[in-house]
Amino acid sequence: MSLIKRPSYLKIDALKELGNIGSAHAITGLSKLMKRRIDVSITNVDIIPLQIIYTLFNGPESMVSVVYLEGYNEKFRGMMFLIFPFPEADKMIGMISKDSPNDVETDDFNLSVLKEVGNIMCGCYLNTLSVFLKSKIMHSVPQVSKDMLGAVMDSILVDLSVDSDYAVVLETAFNFTEEKCKGFLFFIPTAESLEMIFDVIGVE
Repeated sequence: MSLIKRPSYLKIDALKELGNIGSAHAITGLSKLMKRRIDVSITNVDIIPLQIIYTLFNGPESMVSVVYLEGYNEKFRGMMFLIFPFPEADKMIGMISKDSPNDVETDDFNLSVLKEVGNIMCGCYLNTLSVFLKSKIMHSVPQVSKDMLGAVMDSILVDLSVDSDYAVVLETAFNFTEEKCKGFLFFIPTAESLEMIFDVIGVE
């Protein structure tokens, strides 16, 4: 556990590099979805206790849109979350549809857009991990939820019984010319899965 509580700068840099490689692959998929070039960059990476995720937003009562899926194989398990604080999800939908989006919870098109964005971002990160771990990582079908952050996280993590107290947070910037949107990509692996990542990429 001390390994996760006190990560070295090399470990943080390694995680950021994994995120940058994943986002580089995501650019292709998102550009096809949007039918125009979009830049995606990981602006900050850290390992934080799950309970302080709320400090990155406006507390557990803050409204968010979340796309989430589970990555797994026989030795690896973790949850991926793409979280947009209000109103960033609407901005993302607007960038893609070029229209003023309706409520993302009730509009089927907006739901499908967010699912696809999350599928691309989370899937590319897990695929990058697969390459580094030399082990195929499968993932579940992405789900979307819009609610208060505390309610969303509690429901998902309890239902899936994720055995972890820590999250890897990758602050993500989406840019298209003058249009910008910010989201947070969270990777919540089991403690054993995170140890395995550090062992394989060989950082102290």
